[in-house]
Order: sequence, then structure tokens, then C-alpha cells
Amino acid sequence: MDENRKKMIIQEIVYWKNSRLLPEQYCDFLLALYSEGEEVPQQYQARKKIVMPYLIVGSIILLTLFLNHFTQLPFGMQIGLSIFSIVTLLYAAFFFSKRSWSYHIPLIGAAFLFLLATVFAIEHFAPGRTGVLYFFLLCHCGIWVYTGKRLSMVYFSVAGYLGIVVILYFIAKLYNIF
Repeated sequence: MDENRKKMIIQEIVYWKNSRLLPEQYCDFLLALYSEGEEVPQQYQARKKIVMPYLIVGSIILLTLFLNHFTQLPFGMQIGLSIFSIVTLLYAAFFFSKRSWSYHIPLIGAAFLFLLATVFAIEHFAPGRTGVLYFFLLCHCGIWVYTGKRLSMVYFSVAGYLGIVVILYFIAKLYNIF
């Protein structure tokens, strides 16, 4: 039998086994038959679903949002918690990328929390100064565009470009350019 066809059949049987389309004994028999009694190579073995790290990442994001926006913590503690969460999520993204896991969720969470922390800090230090807010939002959009291009993440680039367009529209509206 053609080697490519064998590989495709083995991949399909592994998929059936993992999704429980056939009983495990039947899949084991078919795998033994098509692999000619040899052990199925590791590349065909199913990847275990990793749920717990993503639950921890989601918990960090939700806990930070809850503590910062629904409690009366002092400003310094809120910013400290945000910085700790952002650094933790960036470390998680680095750790996930080294393990070949999807690092997009912790990276998006870090970007989101960084944006919220920046807006919160600007509201605290420069209340009512929309020019300062727009400047820092443009900086965030620039970071998103850079990150999107650097890591080949189209949605980060698109979000950055759309953010720049929206912010420039509001700057033009603020200074009565239209």
C-alpha cells in the first residue's frame, strides 16, 4: 500500500479513536493492522487536551477585572494587581509558546488588561484630559500593530489599525476638523 495513503488512514483512525466514533478496541485493531504491528508513530498520536492552564489564565483575567472594577481597593493596589496580572499573563504566553500550546489567549488577556490599566491610570492622573488619553490609546494601537506583525497575528494588526482609525476620527472630532 502507498505510504501516504497509510499515513492518512492511520491519522483518520486516530481521529476516530479520540473522538470516540468507534470503540477503542476496534481502533486499536485497525491501527495494528495498518501500522503492520508496529507502534503508531508519535506524530499520529492525539494531543491531550490541556484545559487547566487555560482555566488558570481565564481566572487571572476575571479576578483582576473583578477586583479592579467591583471593589474599593486603593488605586496603588489596583495598579499593582494589574501589573502583576499582566506580567503573569505575558510569562504564561511565553511558557505556552515554548510548550507548543496556543499562546494567543494569555497574550490577548495581557493586552486587554494593559489597556484597561492604562485608561484607569490616565483617568486617575489626568482626569478630563482626552488628548492624553488619545495619545496613550494610539500608543497601545501601535504596540498591537507591532505585535501582530512580529508574531504573525493578523487580528492584533487589524485591531491596531482599526483602533488608530477610530482614535484619529475622535481626535478630528475633538478639534473640530470635520
